[in-house]
Amino acid sequence: MTRPGIVGVAGAPATGKKTVGGKLAELVGCRHATVLELASEMGLVLGYDEGSSEYLVDVDSMRSRMELEPPPGLCVLSGVLVPSALPESRASLVAVLRASPGILLRRYVERGYGADKMRDNLLAEALGVTLDEALRIYGEKLVHEVDSTGRDPGSIAAEIYDVLAGSRPRSISRLDWLDLCERDEELRALCFPELPDGLDRATAARSPGNRRS
Repeated sequence: MTRPGIVGVAGAPATGKKTVGGKLAELVGCRHATVLELASEMGLVLGYDEGSSEYLVDVDSMRSRMELEPPPGLCVLSGVLVPSALPESRASLVAVLRASPGILLRRYVERGYGADKMRDNLLAEALGVTLDEALRIYGEKLVHEVDSTGRDPGSIAAEIYDVLAGSRPRSISRLDWLDLCERDEELRALCFPELPDGLDRATAARSPGNRRS
């Protein structure tokens, strides 16, 4: 059994965090909230950025308040900003949902994302930026990586529940989708438009100067 606290469900946009978080809360028997919902409850939504089409959240204040006192009844927190908002001292487990960039691209198109926003999120997922951030903040003992590609949200929630209960070991596969981005013509054109065809785009993206922190 993992230590008591809040389960974080993190990952890139459109990996299924909110749906999985809700189903996990049903299994545990507690309250689920997204980072944005909790920020709204706490009065920590700073505004809306038209450029990125995203709400701005004061994650520093959220993290500080949660350090002092966790929100009543909350046991599952989901969202892209989980690693920035959920303090290590309050986390019982952080599940990082991964998904194939080919699947995410279709979902981003359906959501109306612009080319720059799609590129940023696809490359971040290909490089495992959210996983790296979670490991840096929480360490391997509190992180579980899940490939959500083609999976039912209920089965993912059940997997996380089993890890939480101690009946399934945590797993960190460090999925690397850059080769897929290199092979797939549509992904290659979107993610690496500035590089000549003769260059190894995946190698260029993995270089330290091109990794997002």
